[in-house]
Amino acid sequence: MPWRASSSTNGPRRGAESVRPITMNFLVDTSVLTRMRVEPVQTALRELSVAGRLGRCAMTDLELGFSARNGHEWDTIVRALAAFTRVEVAARDFRRAEQVQRSLADAGLKGRKVPDLISAAVAERRGWELVHYDHDFEHITGATGQPHRWIVAAGSID
Repeated sequence: MPWRASSSTNGPRRGAESVRPITMNFLVDTSVLTRMRVEPVQTALRELSVAGRLGRCAMTDLELGFSARNGHEWDTIVRALAAFTRVEVAARDFRRAEQVQRSLADAGLKGRKVPDLISAAVAERRGWELVHYDHDFEHITGATGQPHRWIVAAGSID
């Protein structure tokens, strides 16, 4: 686990430094949450949760709720999502998504899903690492330069 130095009033003598863990934040995409029943994904999520906080974009709630066949199923989805910190979408996230969409269009990479662009913009604004299982994020993060990772190796579970 990474560590950084910090001063401490309750710790060692004056002038000495103590260390505290750096908390990592991970924004988990819909592409991961729809695969939560897959054992390697569960293992990877557990490992990430030890390293820091797991969140999901508010847009993800709508994406997952879309698949509910009835009210009971929708409620079940919402309860499962409560395990992840909800990160709201800000107006500037839409503007950033538009900028990235334009940049991708310039590169001939049209067709990136709007929810993916929004989730990436939210993660970028918050400084959270984007966790996914979707090739689209390779293109999006290539344009933004933001940190991202595959939850498990591409192609390993589908």
